[in-house]
This record gives sequence, structure tokens and C-alpha cells, in this order.
Amino acid sequence: MKARFYTPTSTPIAVWLRRAGMAAVLGLIPLPSNAQSVSTVPVGAMTYTFPATTQVTTTYISIPLTNPAVYTLPVASLTPNTLTFSGTPFPAGGLAQTGSPFFARIATGAQAGRTVLITANTTSAITVDSTDNSSQTTGLDTSGWAVAAGDRIEIIVGDTLASLFGKNTVSAPLLLVGGSSPLSADTIGVYNKNTGGIDNYYFNINSGYWRPLTINSNSNNVILYPELGINVTQRSNRSAVSLTITGEVPAVYPLTKVTGGTTTIYTGSRYPVDFILGSVVFSNWNKSNSPLSADTINIYNSNTGKFDSYFQRLDNSQWNKIGSGLVDQSSVVISGRQSFSIIKRGAISDAASFIYNPLPYTL
Repeated sequence: MKARFYTPTSTPIAVWLRRAGMAAVLGLIPLPSNAQSVSTVPVGAMTYTFPATTQVTTTYISIPLTNPAVYTLPVASLTPNTLTFSGTPFPAGGLAQTGSPFFARIATGAQAGRTVLITANTTSAITVDSTDNSSQTTGLDTSGWAVAAGDRIEIIVGDTLASLFGKNTVSAPLLLVGGSSPLSADTIGVYNKNTGGIDNYYFNINSGYWRPLTINSNSNNVILYPELGINVTQRSNRSAVSLTITGEVPAVYPLTKVTGGTTTIYTGSRYPVDFILGSVVFSNWNKSNSPLSADTINIYNSNTGKFDSYFQRLDNSQWNKIGSGLVDQSSVVISGRQSFSIIKRGAISDAASFIYNPLPYTL
């Protein structure tokens, strides 16, 4: 079970489950009798600390831990955007309710590691977003890289703005400080792969919900896709606060959709462990002795308030930072809690547009 906890300074710990939390799901949705048993995946906890501030401060985070599966089933048949299973394991529409997102994680087969949002379901089939929240569609039946009958699918509960950061109720208190306008409130930035930009939200204490900065629209149910980076911006004179998340560690390497064409993607390592640049072995990664033609990883530097950009050299595979000459940066540490951005050179599609880094641990 993934729980959300927060600890404001000098305030007792408050605990809440997100609105579509595992306890609620297991109470409302019957588990299928034909669910496949799998070996236990380790469960861990990660704490995100947002410091006390004397000025506007931004922290970039990623959420690599996921809820345990509520269903684990073999595929019976498929189309480009649907998966059908034997029997009638699901309540019709129960996996696609507003404010309670579910994802289908492909656990075995050619597309293992891909996680797609469920947009509709019958008692025996699910329809998924085969764009992976991007501007590009990649079918489940992609030639040479297709899901096959018998591949195992795990269905997990997702997050929303309100489930992760609270909605100012007793059971779901706010993690951050709300306000009557974005000028007085802390904000959450969520990367939008469709637009290539950051959508920013704040909790409006007058309306009682999360909303965008410029329009009055209830955004409590904005879905936080597992692969996306999130930035948290606190106003000055805020108390320190922390967020603890529990969940399963990835058992197969997670795939991250990248459309390329110099589009920036905000994501993270997808693993709950720290790593160094020298250990990165991203698939489909362009190395070059020139940063103008190399793929880059861009890491936020809280000291400068800017992103430092790193690229991997073709001649010796060492990592260099743009603007720092030939100094080897391979030992730079990236936290498993941290998000960063990736820029891919050249447009890519289908299987090649899903990048991954090998598992940094053995289960």
C-alpha cells in the first residue's frame, strides 16, 4: 500500500491515503480468481524534504515507487489500444473513474516496463492511452514490438494532484501552503508531454481546490503520470515540510516515452536509489563530442537556480558538462528522489522512442 505522509515543522505527523488509495480500491473492487501469483517485489519508503525558505525555492522530484498491483492477469487478445482478459475480472467502468486513475503496467514480453493510463473498461477488457501522454501514438500491436497473448499485465492505482499533495481536508491536509492567488501560494509544476511545457497549479483557499495559475478550473483530478518529473515551488518564509511515500520498487526496467526532435522531457531515473552519471546506460542514447548533436541530461542546480546540462562523449564515453570543458563529470550524483530533464536529438517513434536504464539492483 502506498501511503502519503507529511510532517510540517512542530506539528504531529498527519497521515492520509490518496482518494483512490489501495485500501479503498481493495474494498470496492473484487480481486480476480484467476490472478497470477508472482514473487514478492520489495516495498520501500522514500522521504522528500522541502526545506524552510528565506526566498522562493524550487525542488524537482520524481516518484519511482508504485502501488502494488490490484490485478495481475495474462492477456488473452489485444488491439492497438485495448487489452482483453479471460473471464470477467473487472467491474465495468471501475478502472476509469474521474479522480481515481488506474494504470496498466506491462510486466512481461516485448513491451515490458511500459505503463499506460486506463481510459475505459468493460468487465473483461481495458482501453488505454497508447500515446503515453505524449503527442505520438504507439500501438500495443506495434510491428516487431507487440504485446502478445500471455504477457502479464499489472493494474495499479495512480496519483492525482489532490491524492499526492492533499486537498485541505481533515483526511487529506495540504502538504504545501495554499493562498487566494498564485502570488501568495506555493505551486506545483507538472510536465505536459503534449505541449512540451510545465503546467503550474496552486491550491486556492477560496475555491477549495487545486487550479491553474491563470484560469479558475478545478484541477484536483489532474493525473500525475509515474514517469513525469514534478517541481515544487515554495514562497519565502515557509516552514520545512516532508513527504514520505511507500510503495514497490520497479521489478523490470521502466520505459519512458520520449518523442525526440529536441523536445525536453522532464522525468527521473525511475528507480528509488541514487546513481552517478557514469552508471547511466540509457537505451537509444546519442553520444557525441559536440553538445550540439548529443542527447543531454539536464539537472537543476539549486545554488544557481539553473539547469546544468551534461552530455556523453563519443570518443571515451565520459560525461562532460556544457560550459566546463573536458572535465570528467561521470561521478556527479543524481538522487533517486530527483527529477531531471532529457533532450533527445532527432525525432524518434515506435519502440525506439521508449528509453530505459537497466535495473541498478537485483531482486
